[in-house]
Amino acid sequence: MRRREFIKCIAAGTIVNWTLDAVAAGTPHPHIGFLSISSSEFDVPNLAAFRDGLQRLGYTENQNYEMDSRWSGGDMNKLTILGRELLQSNPKVVVASAISPTRALKRLAPTLPIVCPTFGDSFVPDLAASFAHPGGSVTGVASIVEGMEGKIAELVLDAIPATTKIGLLVNPAGASTPENERQIRSVTQARGVELRVENVAKPDDIDEAVKHLNAEMVQAVIVPANGLVNARLKHIVELALSVRLPLFFSQSYGVEIGGLASYGVNPAENFRIAASFVDKILKGAAPGDLPIEFPTKLEFAINLKTARALSLTLGASLVDRADKVIE
Repeated sequence: MRRREFIKCIAAGTIVNWTLDAVAAGTPHPHIGFLSISSSEFDVPNLAAFRDGLQRLGYTENQNYEMDSRWSGGDMNKLTILGRELLQSNPKVVVASAISPTRALKRLAPTLPIVCPTFGDSFVPDLAASFAHPGGSVTGVASIVEGMEGKIAELVLDAIPATTKIGLLVNPAGASTPENERQIRSVTQARGVELRVENVAKPDDIDEAVKHLNAEMVQAVIVPANGLVNARLKHIVELALSVRLPLFFSQSYGVEIGGLASYGVNPAENFRIAASFVDKILKGAAPGDLPIEFPTKLEFAINLKTARALSLTLGASLVDRADKVIE
């Protein structure tokens, strides 16, 4: 019988040398792993879409596949520990919700197929050779479209024309943070608007960051998608609303829980598409041969209830452009 797992101990930790031979000796129902840096609450719509995608392809959980999930709650240091736990079930493929868990899994199991529904240009070099030919163990769906963050800055100025100062709440460790800030700053400088950046390196930084932005008298805050930030998104929204700060996101979930507006990729749709990658891998395809896909549509959402609570009047033309309007 083929051995299911090879473990090598090295000074930096334990790396699992996962092989396709291990899959051949696996259980009758293949295991699919899911590792997220966010919270289980944040990922509810994403996992529902993923399961729906699998069901459309003929998969029923606990009948012809099993799923094992882990969440780090925004703590990057937990990803390696949780990744090791996931690997104990000998998954045939793991869905990693973001780049950080993707990197953690690849370090632990360099040949384990990984599907990431939130890819971006910033991350290609260390995870894939290119979008068209990933060539390694990682594939997935892009979540960052060129110029998207700049469009969010323009949205702020369309929604609140009198804005002279915008806040930006970011995780400095995020690989996309420099590019996001560059795009947003390009728009604000061109429009003569001041940009104030607050870093959130750990969950405990959130309260102080929002307090600082309010003290700086910013008139709106942009919150780009990030695993650490997503894990505390409800708390961020509650804090901002308590001091009457309008929030703008790159994902509509932030608007659904009280943010003012968003523009960007629908992550749930990316997770639904990710199911097709998992299906192909379970049927024998190599992730390196599956091109990373681009989303076909960006979604614009507005929360009119929040606008009323903040005494903001949004132009009719702006509301008419929205794909999703929350009353």
